Amino acid sequence: MTINFSHIGNILGARVLGEEIRKEISSALARNEFVTFDFSGVDFISHGFADECFGKLLLTMKIEELKKKTTFKNANTLVKRTIAFALKERLLQLKSV
Repeated sequence: MTINFSHIGNILGARVLGEEIRKEISSALARNEFVTFDFSGVDFISHGFADECFGKLLLTMKIEELKKKTTFKNANTLVKRTIAFALKERLLQLKSV
């Protein structure tokens, strides 16, 4: 399964939108599908969107599992950094619990 984020917009900022996409991702992963996140044409994502869409996946799976079952492509440096920060922040939060 490939999620083309550019079909949603070139600036992704709403947590609500991130939640909708996370549910789609979770369903695909539950069906043992490999998920590709394609960020062609996306200029910016907010921290809230990244946490809701990707960070909260770590509430139900380990980071190693997420890495095995997904891949990111065509993400610019800002998008990559935002997603990485959201994942690291969520991991730190889970370790402190």
